[in-house]
Amino acid sequence: MSVAQQVEQDEINPPDGDVPGASPATRRVLAALYRDAIPYTLKLLPPEANTPESMAAACDCELPFIVLSAMFRGKATKKPYLLLHSATSPISEKLLGATVGENLARADAESALRITGFPLEAIPPVALLNRVPIMMDSAVTRFARIWVPAGSADAMVSVPTLVLARAISARLIRLDA
Repeated sequence: MSVAQQVEQDEINPPDGDVPGASPATRRVLAALYRDAIPYTLKLLPPEANTPESMAAACDCELPFIVLSAMFRGKATKKPYLLLHSATSPISEKLLGATVGENLARADAESALRITGFPLEAIPPVALLNRVPIMMDSAVTRFARIWVPAGSADAMVSVPTLVLARAISARLIRLDA
């Protein structure tokens, strides 16, 4: 079993420099975090960490601290929306649609990549190619730090929750309503 590699922000000098094993997409995310003054810890995950449970184990945290991204598009307008949610929070497209004022459908992998510049399973909250409204599960605000995708399936970053929410102008929403 491979062991996850951890890199602290201070160890990366310059911030978008070469991090051994990090993909170009992950380095782009790290540069954006640095530029936005968001402190982070990068964790490069082993190949077998492909479920939220295995990600939590690799990041040495409990499952609710793992934040996943989900891309949606308006059914009528095709407007994209990004949702950051705890791995333990159920997602209701109907509730999300009521929140944004239109019916939503999950985005396909091709449109998510075209809009964000990242693969569907690893969309980070920063460094997106286009401006996308971002909604964040309010349940994660009870945690000081959360683990979010870092642009590739093998990388996660731990960031201060409220600092991130403010930096990305996230709209906090309740998914349990």
